[in-house]
Amino acid sequence: MNRLTITRRGLVVCVLGLIGLLSYEISGLVPTANAVPAFARKYGIACNVCHVPGFPKLNDFGNQFRDQGYQFGADVDLPTHESITMGYWPVSLRTTVGYQAANVRTDGSGVTTGGFGFTGLDILSFGTLHRDISFGLVFTPGLGSAGFGTGASDSDLESAYVRINRLERFLGVKGEPGTYLLNLKVGKFELDVPFSEKRSPTLNTPFVMYHYIPGTPYTATISGTSTSTYANPNSFSIGENSPGVELAGITKTAATGGFFRYSLAGLSTNTFSGPLGGCPTGTSCGTGGSNVNFYGHMTQSFGGYGIVTGHRIGVFGAYGNAPTMVNATCPTCQAVAGSGQPFSRVGFDVSTTFDGEWNLFGAVMHGNDSKNLFVSQGIVNAQDASWNGAFVELDWYPTLLPLFEMPGWLFSYRYDVIRNEHQGDPTFSKHYNNVDSQTVLARYYIHQSSRTDIALHVEYNTYRSKGVGTAGGDLLGQTLLGGLDFAF
Repeated sequence: MNRLTITRRGLVVCVLGLIGLLSYEISGLVPTANAVPAFARKYGIACNVCHVPGFPKLNDFGNQFRDQGYQFGADVDLPTHESITMGYWPVSLRTTVGYQAANVRTDGSGVTTGGFGFTGLDILSFGTLHRDISFGLVFTPGLGSAGFGTGASDSDLESAYVRINRLERFLGVKGEPGTYLLNLKVGKFELDVPFSEKRSPTLNTPFVMYHYIPGTPYTATISGTSTSTYANPNSFSIGENSPGVELAGITKTAATGGFFRYSLAGLSTNTFSGPLGGCPTGTSCGTGGSNVNFYGHMTQSFGGYGIVTGHRIGVFGAYGNAPTMVNATCPTCQAVAGSGQPFSRVGFDVSTTFDGEWNLFGAVMHGNDSKNLFVSQGIVNAQDASWNGAFVELDWYPTLLPLFEMPGWLFSYRYDVIRNEHQGDPTFSKHYNNVDSQTVLARYYIHQSSRTDIALHVEYNTYRSKGVGTAGGDLLGQTLLGGLDFAF
């Protein structure tokens, strides 16, 4: 254990202790009020109606509200309802300011950064355009000084979609309240992954298996620290927002006291651009394609939705073709790449709750990329890249402890793991790029109202990527973030 590791761990303990002291004093000064800015302004409801105990994680009711297209199924959902004032605008902004320290090292050398700054900026708008017509927009502007000095943020429209809800009514199908059997979404959107990364309380620690690409060393916060890699033209990851069309539904199941949910999505490949947004030097991976990839997810819950009450099980999977060649007549055009080769992802997820305060959940996924993807890159004796990914997370939102009340707290621990079975390039070790990542965080919600939300946030992550150093050493990384996460 080096001196830096000890210092970081000591700092984590000190900051967590400081948060505890501050929150104990603040809890007596700040009134208890909870709200999500945009929807709270529209409906005049408390934030904790949809979140537990505050943004961004949704509770059971909040998840159902989302699954219904951000509506209750009443006249008040209409943007022209008399209760909605002219001053209301369905737009929210979110960022985090504070201090971040990070370090990564391999093969006897490393990089260390630290400083004050902000994570970036999300401009969000969700709501209804008309009865049973929902929409979602998320814009992240390009900001050169974002990322606490570890990298600028790219400008992108992360989400842009319209969803038509309850199409079953046109087929004469009637269901119980809370039944939304056929809902059609078109545009760019987050896939129905086992547990939404956009709603995770972690701010800068990804779900590793959502973004893992065989051949590309896994790094977090500080990238570009390893040059040991082999070419893989497949850039698909279930954690990235994708353009496409989705048919989804949710219905109550009386026999289980829970809900059945499904999502079936067809995704276009005209945004493929190789691993992590670019092809490795000297390779010729595809820049797009006209194929359609497929993703699906089905869940069944028991005794509730499975986040605050009850339990939930699910299965999910993806299948598609990644383009491997660029059309020589137009190498920079989109949707012209060819020679698509197959890949697949399949897994299951579970979630259980206890006492309305504990939520234990996780997922396991098996991934396979065809050997033809690597043959296209000139890899000799190429073979299928086969790997397994998993994560497990425990969230605790205490409402009462023996010594004092803690209604505004959220504590989380997550363990992510990647284990490779075969590498696409047989000259690489079977264990190359095996990943172990651990994350712990504490959030205290200082203030929540119908206009603003602010939380004190401390997050620590440590990870190891095996054998990805230029000399074959492991890549070790640590990140500590402490700051104020706020939305309005």
